[in-house]
Amino acid sequence: MEGFEQEEIGRLMARFFACEANEEEIEKLQYWLQESADNKRYFRQMRNIWDASERDPREENIDTTGALNKVLQRIAVKSPGNTFWQQWQRVAAILMIPLIAGNIIWFLGVKKNAGIAKPVYNEVYAAFGTRSAITLADGTKVWLNSGTSMRYPDRFTGKKREVFLNGEAYFEVNADPSRPFVVSSPSLMVTATGTKFCVHDYASKSGAEAILVSGKVTVGKQAANNKISFITGLKPGERLLFDKQTRNFSLEQVDPYKYIAWKDGKLIFRNDPLRNVVERISQIYNVDIELQGEALQDYRYRATFQDESLSEILRLLKLSSPIDYLELPRVPQADGSFPRKKIVIFPIGEKYKKLTPN
Repeated sequence: MEGFEQEEIGRLMARFFACEANEEEIEKLQYWLQESADNKRYFRQMRNIWDASERDPREENIDTTGALNKVLQRIAVKSPGNTFWQQWQRVAAILMIPLIAGNIIWFLGVKKNAGIAKPVYNEVYAAFGTRSAITLADGTKVWLNSGTSMRYPDRFTGKKREVFLNGEAYFEVNADPSRPFVVSSPSLMVTATGTKFCVHDYASKSGAEAILVSGKVTVGKQAANNKISFITGLKPGERLLFDKQTRNFSLEQVDPYKYIAWKDGKLIFRNDPLRNVVERISQIYNVDIELQGEALQDYRYRATFQDESLSEILRLLKLSSPIDYLELPRVPQADGSFPRKKIVIFPIGEKYKKLTPN
């Protein structure tokens, strides 16, 4: 085997027999075969070893040891007309078989291990005031809203496709009925095969919700013992609200786009109580908003904002409703850090009342 190391030839043959060799490797093997008749004879012997397994080499469980024993038995059979040279070739073949078989086993082992390697998990985070969009390994598209994080694998293995969410995300799931798509959040588990839906579940919030745009999903609730109990299935246009304290839920029919418009940079309010409006703004822009006055709590508000800054939203809010607001100064805390920005909204014509410390 002049010009080639035995280990290299063994690897080339193993890749060739497994239909894994590329063009360059095939050319190397052909060049080596043309060097001598002994190389061709040796190649045929190794091919016999491979074929003796009587299994497809691309299958996971290959009895290479059993195949090797069969070939060794065949080589050991003596023929009356054997010459000394033929006997010597058989001895040489027996001595070389463990090396080549070892290379074949090594190659198949690497291939098998690569196929069952655990997926690597990545985590993506959408900073406050921003949105993020990603496409998962199965083609599923995901939009993350402000202050949301999601952990997901670089590829999906097993019987389900699972991601882990903390915050708000909209999903357009690539259909695969044989492997359901599962969104696990702090309090909910939403399961789908191929559909469009939104999950809103921040760990720091007292409530969670799921909104179905199209298709079908089932929703379960997370228990303390990591078990999931079924809540209900959703139909298109249904919104599930889940109370984390009471563990109760309710359903309502809604316009789904209102609840997923944030992925297009829009905030849509349609006759919503002002307390809900400021809660939404507070979450997206990571600010504390204090709403003063009982009359303002249930004041109904209607507006659509698109990619507006916080200051612009507050200005428009003031122009279109009977309110005024004040941004409180941020005073350094004992450790030198600054608290979140705080804004107080109060009825127009009234003065700001200091209800809580700065």
